[in-house]
Amino acid sequence: MPSFQIRTDRDELMDDFTIKDERLTDALEQLRPINQLLGGYGTTMAVLAPFLRSQSQSRPNQTIRILDLGTGIGDFPEYIVRWAAAQFPAIAVEVVAIDANPVTVDYARAALAKRMPPQLQAKIKVEVADALALPYADREFDVAIAAMFLHHFAHDNAVQIVRSMQRVSKQGILINDLHRHPLAYYGIYALTRILPAAPMVRNDAPLSVLRGFKFPELINIAESAGLSNFSLKWRYAFRWVLHTVKL
Repeated sequence: MPSFQIRTDRDELMDDFTIKDERLTDALEQLRPINQLLGGYGTTMAVLAPFLRSQSQSRPNQTIRILDLGTGIGDFPEYIVRWAAAQFPAIAVEVVAIDANPVTVDYARAALAKRMPPQLQAKIKVEVADALALPYADREFDVAIAAMFLHHFAHDNAVQIVRSMQRVSKQGILINDLHRHPLAYYGIYALTRILPAAPMVRNDAPLSVLRGFKFPELINIAESAGLSNFSLKWRYAFRWVLHTVKL
C-alpha cells in the first residue's frame, strides 16, 4: 500500500523524453477524455471563464493573452479557444502553449490541426519551452495557467515555476492540480484498469496522484513563491485550484 503522507519522488513515464513512440502519443490522446470526465476543464474554467468575461467587457477591443504551461496535447488551449469563440459576443483570446518535450509539441501541433478549424487553430501557438526558464518578458501575458502540470516537479522547482508564472502575467496565475488522497489514487487505479487505457496512462495516472498535493503543501508553495491574495479551493474530482486572478 502506498504512503499518502508525503509526495512521492518517483518519475512518471511521461517525463522520460526518450520515449517518442506510440506509448507517448497514445497516452496524450487519452488525456482529453480524462480531463473531460474528471473535472479537469471544469476546474480551470471555474476561474478562467468569469475572468475572460470580465476582461472582454472592460477591454472589448483587446485580445486576452494566455500562457499555458505543460500543454501536452494542447487540449486545454483548444477547450479555452472553443469556449471563447462560442460566447456572445465572442471573446478574443490568444494562447501560447508550451511544453519542454519537442515530440509532444510536434504531436500537439498536428493534433490541433486535425481537430480545429483554421480560424480557431490560429489562436493557439505551440512552442518548445522550459517552464523552469520561461523565455518571455515580464507581464507579457494577461494570465498564466498550469493544468495538471505542477505535480511533475519537486517543491523547490514548483516554487520557481509559480514565481515565474507570476512574473510573466499581468492579471494573475491559475493552477489546477491533484489532491493526494487514497480515494483519488484507488479510484483512478481502478478506472484505468476497468476501461481501456494506454500503458503509460495506466502507470502514470495513479502515480500522478501520489505526486499530487495536500492543502498545506500548496499553501507553502504559494507563500514561498511570494504570492499574495491567492485563493486555494478543492474541486471535483480531487483537484485543487490555486489562483491570484481577480474575479
